[in-house]
Amino acid sequence: SMVSTQSTGYRVIRQLNPGYTVSPVLSAMKTFFDSFNPGTGVVVKFDAPFEPTSIYETLRSKIPGFNENGRQEDAEEFLGIVLSNLHDEMVSAMRSTKKTPSTRVVKEEEEEETGEWQQMGKKNRVQVTRNTSNNETSPVSELFGGLTRSVVSRAGAKESATLQPFLSLQLDIQSPAIASVEDALRSFTLREQITLNSVKCYRRETLESLPPVLILHLKRFIYDEAAKSCQKLHKEINFGVSMTITIDMLSSGAVGAGAREYKLFGVVYHHGSHAAGGHYTAMTYHHSVGSWLYHDDEKVTSQEGGAVLKHIPGRSAYLLFYKRVN
Repeated sequence: SMVSTQSTGYRVIRQLNPGYTVSPVLSAMKTFFDSFNPGTGVVVKFDAPFEPTSIYETLRSKIPGFNENGRQEDAEEFLGIVLSNLHDEMVSAMRSTKKTPSTRVVKEEEEEETGEWQQMGKKNRVQVTRNTSNNETSPVSELFGGLTRSVVSRAGAKESATLQPFLSLQLDIQSPAIASVEDALRSFTLREQITLNSVKCYRRETLESLPPVLILHLKRFIYDEAAKSCQKLHKEINFGVSMTITIDMLSSGAVGAGAREYKLFGVVYHHGSHAAGGHYTAMTYHHSVGSWLYHDDEKVTSQEGGAVLKHIPGRSAYLLFYKRVN
């Protein structure tokens, strides 16, 4: 449901001709995309529905137990598996055709030998920075990939910073104080006190780089120690069609470009009371006709503008897709 026939990714994958044995997920995705008939004009045409069978079969061969006996997969986990495999296969294909240059700017002997380097943080404090990514990019990481910076500090020591890549940003929504996506983002970047080796420290996570397409994962499924099972958070989380990532959420090296503006173009909803079951639907914005489409299995219907933001009992926003506009 989240595929747009107007997107760059759609056009690129349809033009590919990868070998199945070398790039099975990429080939399966191409087979799926080739099933679409984008049509012409501004009239929304609904053809006969079809399933991404090629993707299911490929993932079953790669992941033991995947979709076994009709088992429902978590939508965020499924998306992560598909994107990660596409990224890895694209990197492998690019590596086989040419040597992929590193994208990291900092190049010090200390970094090359240990994976760490030093740089100045806020208030001219020295940070020892470690990058957990392998620096190899692909069309997937360039479209969806970002970096977070986690800084740990304590009195009398250099700050320690870790750069962590992401394809979707995981937002904790458990706190009663969190009622919106903006609240969740602020909570994500708040400074918190932690204890490491019996020493009081402080940790703060900020956004180092943001992608053209930002996927926000509202963490509704949490493990309940008392119940010894995964439970669903049913609380309503407000979100808007427009979203601003303010400079206070950004790392010191990323604030120069100013706030980042995003616009919503897709939502995945979870229906049901339990984490182990339920039903997924999606809402996507169709640019050609300027309206939202609601996808419920094989049924696709046009929706009024405010429908995507409406709170409906039993339906919970789970994944939000935003496109950068500045």
